[in-house]
Amino acid sequence: MRQLSLLLLVLLAACAAPPPRVVPYRKAGAPIYSNAGLDPARLAGNWHELAGFYDPAETGCAVGLTQVQPRRDGGLTLTLSECAGVGARTVTATPAGAAGRFRAELPGPLGEPWWVLWIAEDNSAVVIGTPSGHFGAILGRTPTLRPDVMEAARQLLDFNGYDLKRLRPAMR
Repeated sequence: MRQLSLLLLVLLAACAAPPPRVVPYRKAGAPIYSNAGLDPARLAGNWHELAGFYDPAETGCAVGLTQVQPRRDGGLTLTLSECAGVGARTVTATPAGAAGRFRAELPGPLGEPWWVLWIAEDNSAVVIGTPSGHFGAILGRTPTLRPDVMEAARQLLDFNGYDLKRLRPAMR
C-alpha cells in the first residue's frame, strides 16, 4: 500500500504543470540603448505610468505614480505609490554604469538595472526599460500624453526591441 501511495504521488507530481516561464518583452539579442547624456535633474518631479510591459503576478503591480528626486551622488530617490497592497515607499536608485542607468532595491524585474531609454525634449515623457526585457514603461508628467509624444515613446520601445503587441495600458 505504501508503494502504491508513493507511486501515485510521483505520477501526480509528473502531471503538475511546470512553473510559468517568464518570457521577456524584448527580442533576444536586440540592441538596447540608454540616454548616455541624461542629466538626472530632468527626471525630478512626479511621473505617471501610462503604459508598460509587466506581469502583475511577477512585479506585484505597475509602476503607478512615482516622485523622483535627484541625489548629489548621481542617484535618485524614488517615492513610489501604493502597490498591490503594499504602502507607498521610498527607495534609492543608485547609478549602474553609464549615465541614464540605475538600480533600485525592488522586487522582481523592477530590481534589475533599468535604463532611461528616452526623455522627451520638453521633459513631458520618459521611456524606461531593462536590458533583460522583463520590464519597460512609458511615463508622463500628466496622466495623458499628446498623441505625437506617445507615438514617439512607442517607436523608441520598438527601436529597442520591445514587442509593442504586449504593451499594456497603465492599471488605474
